Amino acid sequence: MNPPSAPDIYKDVPGAEVVFNAVAGEKSYLWSRNLTATSVSALKSGDNIGMTFAVRCQYSSGSALPQGAETGAYWAANLVPPGETSLAPGLRWLFQAPTTATYKCRLSVTSYSSIINNDRQVTMRIPAGAELGRLAVGSGATRWTLPTASATTVARGTTATTLGYTYTPTDGKQTTIVQDANLTTCVAGSRICAGGTSAYQGTEAETWIEAQPQMPNGDPCGGPIKGPVAKWSIPDAKHHQAATNTLNITKTQLGGCTQIRASLKVKDTAGNPVYIHAGHASEQIAATHGLAYTL
Repeated sequence: MNPPSAPDIYKDVPGAEVVFNAVAGEKSYLWSRNLTATSVSALKSGDNIGMTFAVRCQYSSGSALPQGAETGAYWAANLVPPGETSLAPGLRWLFQAPTTATYKCRLSVTSYSSIINNDRQVTMRIPAGAELGRLAVGSGATRWTLPTASATTVARGTTATTLGYTYTPTDGKQTTIVQDANLTTCVAGSRICAGGTSAYQGTEAETWIEAQPQMPNGDPCGGPIKGPVAKWSIPDAKHHQAATNTLNITKTQLGGCTQIRASLKVKDTAGNPVYIHAGHASEQIAATHGLAYTL
């Protein structure tokens, strides 16, 4: 599931925006803080409300960025009540100013799928305190997005290696690598991905970042560095889950290695296949993306 195609369906989260001046090419790391969504209405089993949260950037005047420019990234998931009545999104994005100007980036939210019976209406609430953090990072910071053609389905018992990028750290003590993927379980008869059967009621998956230090010619330099393993349970009712991953590598760990080949590992440990989304939703908002910076 991707966010709606109409930009005006989004609602901006009050107080969760940053306005700043930037010269062309200047880069800023953006991340959500204290962002949650909870149900106000009583939810029943089967009320699997889907919510999409996004970082969206534009000129401070309200004008859109130049055509083709990526504007942000999204995080999406469904609620599975009665056991689950809130979501805690984690959004990260590296903004690069296309021109010298004043910009506004903000957190936004929309409902992309509501399964509510008998014409009932439900209300979700975002508590006060949500913020969008901003950190100016050097010119060596970079981001990458999984292209549409690289969307793939991961079969049960297999591991996909995706979102690969070779990053050259700048001078600093620590490199941070972020790899965030939007995943969907392949239910039986899915219009999104094939291979699902009614024998399973969802997918169990693991994700992690693998970083292979390299020399300038691309030869391996020491062994790969494995990031923390995140576990994701995506039952049919949840359907969609954004999987966030972070790996910090110190300068000492790299030794004399000058490059890092970063990849995202997605392992389907049980259940139906899992689909890795790619490309962009409306407004050039990235689905599965990575970024890296050194400080």
